[in-house]
Amino acid sequence: MIYQPYAMLRRGENTWDGWYDLLQNDGRQVRSFVRVPSQEGFANPDLACQAAEILAQWDLERRKNPRKPRSA
Repeated sequence: MIYQPYAMLRRGENTWDGWYDLLQNDGRQVRSFVRVPSQEGFANPDLACQAAEILAQWDLERRKNPRKPRSA
């Protein structure tokens, strides 16, 4: 699986949101338009993409090693 991070300028603001898509190796989408949670946004698109990349890597790792349910 691969990811594609990108940044989008917030409407009416001068801050950026980080987003990513998860794709299979053949290009088929697994998840799309996943937004990095941020109340303030990011000062520039490079920071937004970096945050999206970190979150996408975490998402991929979680998919490889899902949490096991806890026993009560």
